[in-house]
Amino acid sequence: MAIYVKGALGSFSGKLGNVVGSNWRSIDYLRSLPKPSKKAATAKQIAHRSKFALVIEFLNPLRSFINMGYNDSQERKMTAFNRAVRHLLPKVEGQYPDFSIPYDDVRLSKGSLKTISPLVTKNLDGDLDITWDPTVNPLSSEADDLVYFIMYNEATKDYFLYQDAIREDGEDSINPEIMGQGELHIWSAVSSSDGSKRSNSSYFGSLTLL
Repeated sequence: MAIYVKGALGSFSGKLGNVVGSNWRSIDYLRSLPKPSKKAATAKQIAHRSKFALVIEFLNPLRSFINMGYNDSQERKMTAFNRAVRHLLPKVEGQYPDFSIPYDDVRLSKGSLKTISPLVTKNLDGDLDITWDPTVNPLSSEADDLVYFIMYNEATKDYFLYQDAIREDGEDSINPEIMGQGELHIWSAVSSSDGSKRSNSSYFGSLTLL
């Protein structure tokens, strides 16, 4: 792959012979197309592709949230989504073809803000009551930090993203009626009010919706 400088006719984008022109982060690139392989994929390659496809399928619905959640300035050579994939891929459990996502190792957000450790219970009305410690540390948190809850129904593979509370509230309540039945996995994450800072996401665990 090579970086190139625009000529008199401007930058080139697209395919020309065995060369492809593209742009990433305002940088123009030329790269050659890979030569087709006549060799059959090895068992290891097939397993890796299956594992990679599982991770992409799992994270892709949250791509927009992940792109906001990995907004630290120290790793700009890789997209936020690719960093989330890189983190999760080696942690996938099981053997081909029975791979599974280790939900407690999923990282949907990364940053220096203080995380919260929510306690989630289901009340008599069926709502999810969520509580956390609202204590503020001036070095790593603010009272008006936005609190996010990310919920994933393992049976339906649907995600639900909620943001109704701030750190100082210390509590929130969510009606799970639209989430269907199944095992519900729950993560939390925190963002500064202006969105410039994030916390690491935190996995609460799961509960069963009937």
